[in-house]
Amino acid sequence: MKSNYLEMQSNHKSGLICTQARLLMSQSRQKLQNRQQVMLHRAASELGIDS
Repeated sequence: MKSNYLEMQSNHKSGLICTQARLLMSQSRQKLQNRQQVMLHRAASELGIDS
């Protein structure tokens, strides 16, 4: 019974870690996309084609 509880606890922690990893990857991807967007706007502005 105790090992079953520990196994459930371990599975829960693994799930939380996976969720945190997905969140961090999502945040990193969002930051990268924002940075790319800023660079595109800056380049367009320098070329005089900003909207």
